[in-house]
Amino acid sequence: MPSHSFELSVDLPVPGPEVLAFLLDLRRHVGLHALMVSAQSVGAGVDARGRPWTDWVVTDALPLGPWRVPLRYPARLTEGDEEAWSEVRAALGTRLTVHWRVVDRPGGGSRLTEVTTVTAPRVTLGFAVGQARAAHEATFARLPGVLAAQ
Repeated sequence: MPSHSFELSVDLPVPGPEVLAFLLDLRRHVGLHALMVSAQSVGAGVDARGRPWTDWVVTDALPLGPWRVPLRYPARLTEGDEEAWSEVRAALGTRLTVHWRVVDRPGGGSRLTEVTTVTAPRVTLGFAVGQARAAHEATFARLPGVLAAQ
């Protein structure tokens, strides 16, 4: 199945551990992520490499013309040292893999870099990438203000 990746970066006013804690709690993304309307934790554990993971059920409101169609899907977030991963299995065989890396900046704050890979059937890949990129760019634009206000 074809895939496409994109990368985003943003400087943030808080240290890396605070950024990762925020990213790993999908409930905090509701209202920040342009598509996400709910997120519920449904399980947790530790993988074979000793990294903690949390499973979520997420509902997005996907724009289709004048309508917003609810889309419910599972997601697994896994925590590492200065990084985290998200694996999403959405509708129609679409899969999103997100890798976040956070590095503290000299003088304070941190820099968050995200690489998102969208894998989908050829007929829906362009739409899926466009929706993911637009939603993630909007999230990155709002994230510094949200974290500064905490």
